[in-house]
Amino acid sequence: MSRPGHLNRWRLLGVLGIAALVVAGAPAGAASPTRAGSPANDGLTTLRAVAASAAASAPNGVNPTTYRAAIEAYIWGYPLVVMARTRSTLVCATGANTFLNQTSLTGPTTRLVVTPNTDTLYSSAFLDLRSGPVTLRIPALPDRYYVFQLLDMYTNTIANIGTRTIGPGPASVAVTPPNWKGRLPAGTRRLDAPTLDVWVIGRTLPRNAADVPNVVALQHEYDLTSAGHRTPETEPPLGCGGGSVPTGASGASFFGDLGAALAANPPPAGDAPVLQDLRAAGIGPGLNPATNASPAALAALTQSVRAANAAIATAAARNLTRINGWSQVQHLGVYGHNYLTRAAVAEAALGANVPAESVYYTAAVDHTGTPLVGTRPVTLHFAAGQLPPVERHGFWSVTLYGPDHYLVANPIDRYAVGDRTAGLQRNADGSLDLYLGAQPPAGHDANWLPAPPGSFNLVLRAYLPAAPIRRGTWQPPTVGPSAP
Repeated sequence: MSRPGHLNRWRLLGVLGIAALVVAGAPAGAASPTRAGSPANDGLTTLRAVAASAAASAPNGVNPTTYRAAIEAYIWGYPLVVMARTRSTLVCATGANTFLNQTSLTGPTTRLVVTPNTDTLYSSAFLDLRSGPVTLRIPALPDRYYVFQLLDMYTNTIANIGTRTIGPGPASVAVTPPNWKGRLPAGTRRLDAPTLDVWVIGRTLPRNAADVPNVVALQHEYDLTSAGHRTPETEPPLGCGGGSVPTGASGASFFGDLGAALAANPPPAGDAPVLQDLRAAGIGPGLNPATNASPAALAALTQSVRAANAAIATAAARNLTRINGWSQVQHLGVYGHNYLTRAAVAEAALGANVPAESVYYTAAVDHTGTPLVGTRPVTLHFAAGQLPPVERHGFWSVTLYGPDHYLVANPIDRYAVGDRTAGLQRNADGSLDLYLGAQPPAGHDANWLPAPPGSFNLVLRAYLPAAPIRRGTWQPPTVGPSAP
C-alpha cells in the first residue's frame, strides 16, 4: 500500500491527538451479561434513554426506528471509528508495529494538535496482533520519567508500562492477542489485549532542551518485534483510504466504517445488547447500511449524526468539575459501559490516560469568571508547600495557549513554567508566584509566562500525581489579577 511522505508523517503527530485532560475510572475488560442494577445495564439504559430522547424530535421524512438506532450506534461506536481512522492514518505512513517518534519539543510553529504539551517527546505506534504477540522492548531509563500507554480499539487504557509500573527498565513486554495460548521467552512479561489492534502512546521526559538529544537516542532503542507477518487476507478494514479524523461530518458513511471496524475488532461480550439494538438500522459487523437503504432510512442515517453529536456534547459538559475557576474532567481513561463519557473523550481528548499517571486542569477565566486576556495580567500564587504534589520522577507544568489552543510565540521563547524551569524566584515565605501577561512584570521577569495581548487559556499538568491530587484534597490555586 502507498504511504504518505515525510511531511505527512509529522502531521500524524497532530492527528494522534494525545491530549488527555484529567482521568478517573475503573478497569476495563470483557463484561458479563447485563443484569438489573449492574454498571453494564446502567450504561446501556442511559445510552438507550439518550437515543430515545433525541429521536423524539426526529425530522420529517426519516425512518424513526432507523433514526433512533443510528443515534445509539453513533454514540456507542464513535470511539471505535475514531481509533480505526487514526490507525489507518498512522499505519499508512509508518506500517504496523513501527514507532513514529517526535524528536523535538513542541513550539509555536507546531500547529498539529490543540493544547500540545511542551514536556515530553512522543513515540506512537499501532500494534497488529493478528499473527501473534508483538513484543515491546525498552532500554534502561534510570532517573527519567517515561510511560508507554496501551489502548484497546474502544479507547480503554489496557495498561501503562513505565516509571510508575515497572521502574527504570530494561524490560520486555509481549502484547498478546485475545485468547492466545502460546508460551513466551523467559523474562518476558505478558500483557493480554482485548482487541487485535492496540495503540501504543509512548511519552519520554527530557530534563531540559539540552537533554532532548539524549531522549532521541533512547527512542532509537525502543523496539517493537512482531511474531509473524500479515498476509493480504488478514489486512484489517479502513486501509489507506480509511477516512480521516474527525468523523462528525462523515454522515451516513460513518456507519459503514463502524461495520468494518466492528468486524476487525469485535466488542466485549457485555456489549451484545447494544449490537442487538443496532440491527434495527442494519448496522453491525461487516455491514454498510447506507449502500442499500431506502430514502427514508438513508435520511435517518445522515441526520442522526447531528443529533448524536449534540448528545455527546451535553454529556461532556456534565462531566466537568469546577475547582477555583479551573475545569477538571472526570471519569476518563477506562470506561467500561460508560458509553457517553467514552464518546465525549474520544471527540475531545483521544488518548486520555488514567489518574494514577496524569491529571490535567484547564482555565480560561480568572477567579471572578473574567476571561483571561494578556492586557489584564494575572498571577498564579502557590502557597508555601502547595506546589502540585507529584511522586518521584513525576513532574508538573503550567502551559499557556492562545485562543486557538496553540502555543503563542513570545520574546523569551517560554511557553510553560514548571518544576524543571530554571531560575524561578520564591517569595520569602517559600511561596511561588507566576506572572502571566503580555508585558514583563516589573521585578519579576524570572517568573513571567508571556501571554498574547488578547485572550489565552492555561493547562496545569501533573504526571505521577501524588495522593493529594488523586484524592482531590489538593486543588490548583485561583488565578487572580496581578497587583498594579
